[in-house]
Amino acid sequence: MKPFALLCVALLTVTTALAAQSRDVDLTAADGTNLKATYMSPGRPGPAMLLVHQCNMDRTSWSGIASQLVDAGVHVLTLDLRGFGDSGGPPVREIGFPAFMQQAPGDVDVAFDHLVGQEGVDAERVGAGGASCGAMLTADLAARRDVEALMLLSGPPSEAAVANMASSPELAVFAAAATGDTVTPGVADALQGAVDGSGHPHSTAKIYDGPEHGLPMFDKNPDLEPALVSWLKAELLQ
Repeated sequence: MKPFALLCVALLTVTTALAAQSRDVDLTAADGTNLKATYMSPGRPGPAMLLVHQCNMDRTSWSGIASQLVDAGVHVLTLDLRGFGDSGGPPVREIGFPAFMQQAPGDVDVAFDHLVGQEGVDAERVGAGGASCGAMLTADLAARRDVEALMLLSGPPSEAAVANMASSPELAVFAAAATGDTVTPGVADALQGAVDGSGHPHSTAKIYDGPEHGLPMFDKNPDLEPALVSWLKAELLQ
C-alpha cells in the first residue's frame, strides 16, 4: 500500500476511535454497588471534566453545561451518586447524610479514574466540580487526585479541602453561592474565604443575594452559567 494510502487509513482509524459519542456506563463501587454515569466525548483528544450533582437532583441536571463543554472539546463524565438516579444503593433518607458522605468519596474516585482512563483524555488537564454535596465531594477529591480546575456551587468545602486549595497554586477554583442560602447557611462566606486563600491567580468567587441553593442559582442569576462555562473552557483548554 502506498504511503499516502497508509496515512489515510491511520487517520481514519484514529478518527473512528475518537468519534464523538455519548454513552451510559456502569461503574462498580468498592462495595459492589452499581453506579450509573454518562460519558460524553467530543471526538478528539482533549481535557476532561467530572460533574457531580447536588443531593436533590441526578446526573441529568448537568446536561446543559455538559453539552457546552463537549462542544468546546472537553470530555465529560456525569455521575449518579449512590441512591440517586439510576445508581444502586439505598436513598440518603434511609441511611442518613453522614453515612452517605462516608461512602460517596470512594464512588467519586471510581468515576474520576474511569474518566481519566478514556481514550483521548489528557490526564494533565482534568477538572471536577459539583453542587451542594457534589461540591463537597469534589473539593475533597481535588486533595486526592490531580485536578487542575475545581468548580464549587453552594457546597462548603472541608478544612482539608480549603488547606489543599491554599497549598496548591496550580489548582484554579471557581465558586458560587447565595448569601441567603437556607440549606447550607454561611456557605457564601465559606466559599469566598476558600477562594481568597487560593494561590491560583484565576480563582474566582461569585456571590449573589437570595436563598437559591446550587443549580437554581442559574435561573435567578443569568450571568452565572455563561461565566462558569467560560471560566472552565479557559482553564481546561488553555
